[in-house]
Amino acid sequence: MLQFYNSLTRKKEEFKPINENEVGLYCCGPTVYNYAHIGNFRPYVFADVLRRAIEYRGLKTKFVMNITDVDDKTIRDSRQKYPELEPMEALKKFTGEFEQFFWEDSKKLNIKKPDIITRATEYIAEMQELIKKIMNAGYGYEKDGSFYLSVAKFADDHKYGNLVDIDLKQMKSGTRALSDEYEKEDVQDFVLWKAAKDNEPAWDFNYNEKNYHGRPGWHIECSAMSHKCLGAPFDIHTGGIDLKFPHHENEITQSVAGYGSEKMANFFLHNEHVLVDGQRMGKRFKNFYIIRDREEKKINPLAYSYLVLTVHYRSKLNFTWESLNAASSALSSLYSAVVSFPDGGVINAEHKKEFSEAIGDDLDTPRAIAIIWKLVKDGKIPAADKKATLLDFDRVLGLDLAKAKAVEIPEEIKKLAQAREQMRKEKKWDEADELRQKIEAQGFEIQDSADGQKIIKNNLKS
Repeated sequence: MLQFYNSLTRKKEEFKPINENEVGLYCCGPTVYNYAHIGNFRPYVFADVLRRAIEYRGLKTKFVMNITDVDDKTIRDSRQKYPELEPMEALKKFTGEFEQFFWEDSKKLNIKKPDIITRATEYIAEMQELIKKIMNAGYGYEKDGSFYLSVAKFADDHKYGNLVDIDLKQMKSGTRALSDEYEKEDVQDFVLWKAAKDNEPAWDFNYNEKNYHGRPGWHIECSAMSHKCLGAPFDIHTGGIDLKFPHHENEITQSVAGYGSEKMANFFLHNEHVLVDGQRMGKRFKNFYIIRDREEKKINPLAYSYLVLTVHYRSKLNFTWESLNAASSALSSLYSAVVSFPDGGVINAEHKKEFSEAIGDDLDTPRAIAIIWKLVKDGKIPAADKKATLLDFDRVLGLDLAKAKAVEIPEEIKKLAQAREQMRKEKKWDEADELRQKIEAQGFEIQDSADGQKIIKNNLKS
C-alpha cells in the first residue's frame, strides 16, 4: 500500500490513482532568474523519489514540471543583463541560460527529467482561455487593463482555504499573500493578467471584443498548464511548503472557478524548508549554496541527495557543511560496499519487504536508509544478493549505485595511512591526526575498525 500525507485533508491517506494505467504528477518547477540553490532542489529530489516510488510499485507515471520563464524577477533581471535587446528577446535569452543550468544541476543529482516540461511563455493561449472562463463564470473582474479573481465572490460558492485555515476578514494589505503591485477592488484578490508596463514583454489578450496588452500573473500559469497536460482532477501536485499559500491555494481557486471541477488534484504533497545553520535559506537572506559550491569542494552532488533522504520530507532539513561531509562519507562507504559485492545475486525478499513498507509509509526515506545499512551489515546474506537488493532499492532512492566504481588508492595515500597507523601504535595522537588531515585534503578518508583501518575515496565526483 502507498499512503501519503495529503495537505488537502491534513492526514495520511491511501493513494489510489484515478487511472490505474497512469498516475498524473505535477511539480511546481523553478523560476529561472538565477541558479537554483540547494533549498530549491529539495522539492525536486523529493518529487523524483515520489515518482520513483510510484513506478517501483509497477505503475506508470506522467510527470509534468513547469518552468516559470516570465514574471517580475525574470523581466527585471533580463532587462538588467541584456539592456541592448528587445524585452521579449532579452527574456528568452536570459531565462534559457538559467533553465539550462537547472537541468545540468538536476542531472548531477540524478533527477529523472520530466515527461513534459511546460514553459509559461509557451502556454499563454491556455492561460487566456482560463481567464475568460473565470470571468464568464462571474468570479473575475477587470480594472485598468488588469484582470483579478474576486476571492469573496468565489468564497460565496466554494471554499477558499483548502490547504490552510484562513479568515478572509483578517487578511491585510501588505502581506506576501496580497502583494500584487496593481490596483484591485479588495486586498484579498489576486491578479490573473497584468497590464503591460513600458519596456516589458507583453502579449495581446482579446476579451469581449476588446484588446488588452499584458502578461499572465504567476498563479494562473500552473492552473492552465497542469490542466492542459493532466486534466482535472489529476492525481498528485507537489511543491515546497512555501508554495502552499498563496500559490497552491490560488491555483486550486482558479481551477475550480474556471474549469468547474470540484478539485484541482486529489493529493497535494509539500516538503519542508532547508535551513542553513538553523536559519531559513533563501536568496534574499544571502545564505544559500548552489551545486557548484559543492563541486568546488570536490563533493559529489549526490551527497546532498543522500543528506535529503536521511530526513523525512515533511521535516525541516538543517544544512551544515559538517552534515554534508558526513553524508558524503556515508555515500562513499555505500559505493565501496556495492563495488566490493559480486554480481549474479538475487533480491532478498525480507529486506525488500521492509524497504517497500518504509517507502509506502509516506516516503519514509530515513527508515529506508537505515534498512540499506542493515542489509549491508547482515552477515547471513550472500554478498551478491546484497548487491542485487541494493540496486533494486536504488530504483527509488536514485543514488546511482549502479555506476559506483572501484577506486585506485594512490601509493602516496597508502604510505600516509601506514605512517598514521604507526603513529597510533606509538600513541602519538597529534601526529596521527595531522596525517589524517593530509589524507582527507586529497579526497580520501580513513575508517578505523576492529579489523584495522580502511581507506575509501571521500567526496566522490560523479
